[in-house]
Amino acid sequence: MHFLKKLRSPPRVTTANAGNKTFAASSASNKSTSSIDSTRLVPDTVISHILSYVCPHALDTSYKSSEESMTEDGCMLCDMRDLAHCVAACKRWKGPAQKLLYQNIRLDAVHYCELEIELSSKRKRRSFVGTTGKAIDVVQMRLLLFMKTVRESSHLADLVLSLRLPYMTREASKADLARTVSVLHHLRYVDLPAGFYSDDVSSYTLKQELMARCPEIRHMTYAHGSEGSFSRIPGSGLWGSLEVLELSDLHIDESTLRLVLDSFKALKSLKMESLSAVTDSVFASTHSLPPFPPLETMVLRNMPHLTATGLATYLTLPTNRDSLKNLTLTQTGILPEELHVLVSKASRLVSLTLEATVDRSFPVVDVPFLVSNSVHKLNYEISSANGSYGAQPVSGSYYKYLLASLMSRSLPKLRELYVLDPHFADKLLFAPFQQLSLRDETTSQPASQGLSQPLSLFSKGIDEMDWNLTQIGPTSPQASQLSSPSTSSSGRGSSATRPVSFHAAQLSPVWGGEARRSVAVGNGFGGFLAVPVDEERPRSSSGGGYKRQSKYDMWR
Repeated sequence: MHFLKKLRSPPRVTTANAGNKTFAASSASNKSTSSIDSTRLVPDTVISHILSYVCPHALDTSYKSSEESMTEDGCMLCDMRDLAHCVAACKRWKGPAQKLLYQNIRLDAVHYCELEIELSSKRKRRSFVGTTGKAIDVVQMRLLLFMKTVRESSHLADLVLSLRLPYMTREASKADLARTVSVLHHLRYVDLPAGFYSDDVSSYTLKQELMARCPEIRHMTYAHGSEGSFSRIPGSGLWGSLEVLELSDLHIDESTLRLVLDSFKALKSLKMESLSAVTDSVFASTHSLPPFPPLETMVLRNMPHLTATGLATYLTLPTNRDSLKNLTLTQTGILPEELHVLVSKASRLVSLTLEATVDRSFPVVDVPFLVSNSVHKLNYEISSANGSYGAQPVSGSYYKYLLASLMSRSLPKLRELYVLDPHFADKLLFAPFQQLSLRDETTSQPASQGLSQPLSLFSKGIDEMDWNLTQIGPTSPQASQLSSPSTSSSGRGSSATRPVSFHAAQLSPVWGGEARRSVAVGNGFGGFLAVPVDEERPRSSSGGGYKRQSKYDMWR
């Protein structure tokens, strides 16, 4: 009986068995926890935002061509490949990633990375050579594959909003491009061959497909030769969502122009170039024609019959005045001395560009300053022929007027300035130390006060390619009261208007990117010394606070 009692008793739990059970339970718990997909709790919008960092150009919704919309760094083909891998990595990511992948398509010719060297050598092998003995056009192959994909899947075709491809491909593959856009019913922008805009016979099929199958086009251009198709737009209902329209060298009358512009109710940007028949009367209010539409961006190039009077008439209406934000005037009938009229009327203007060639000096009569509380960027590019030996070019008087406007603090929101005067940075830098008598050849208005805001000045000569950047700080009240530069010869405390960087045309491009950059430090004699930009710039040009770490800690 005692033996049977032992058999009925429960087994003893040893320390080893307890440890094994605990480990098994912990492993099962970890296994169940690791199998949980945490991304299921993340909304699709958040996943789409995260995946957009894999391929940044997928969010490019601009209406710029393939050449104009290239990213500054990175490889766009590699980014698109990585995004395609994300589509196959997880079913949960397929929807957001696929939408990003097909929204804005780019067909680039080469990889902008080291991978192109390897791929280029592979393409030279026999397997990559066609029956004609010539190397296969890689971009054309990508276009054919993309065409096959969107023609077989209407779901993917409806996702495409823009299609960008190199110039040579869109010129040589017009038929394939026509078959591709015929199924892209939501397409907003596509790179097109040059003959498309001039009604060339070789682009007839492509144009018919785009007009019939793509009603959501937002950007279009009409050039010389397309006057017939342009005049048939009123009443056709074509491209009712068009936002950007470019007209170049068209022989059309003003009534046709007004009727066409009225057909595009969503128009925001208009470019008119070399329209010889267009005058100031195009802005006039008449009962027989619709009004000139309000625009956010207006670009006028080679329009000599458009003057400041006509554009000022357009800006008298509150809807036009409040909508205009970007204005470009290149070789028009609007004179630089009349620019103040337009600037004062356009109360919401943010960006202003004036490019003009002058043959006489700035008028001696009183001309008001350029006054605007909204202009953030100003391109003031005035050029003239070189004067006789020893004589200054007449464009210098126009830059004196601009300098006077800046010193009067009548442009308080201005942050970027572009000028075609390589010495303008020096003039602006030392202007607070001088008594600028404005009763000279420019205007008879009060003396200058100095800058009230930091300014990024980009300057260059007519024969230079790169812009030279100078950062100018605001002028202190003490500096604006100085009577001559000699007062500040010590270079201490008297000037708050010192550049963070100093412009010099002789510097090589390795000192910067698009603009050549340098750093200005005090030289102890009231001047500045340009040194290359390093990882850390001087904290003060007055001699104190500059500290740099080195191997031997020399500067402590």
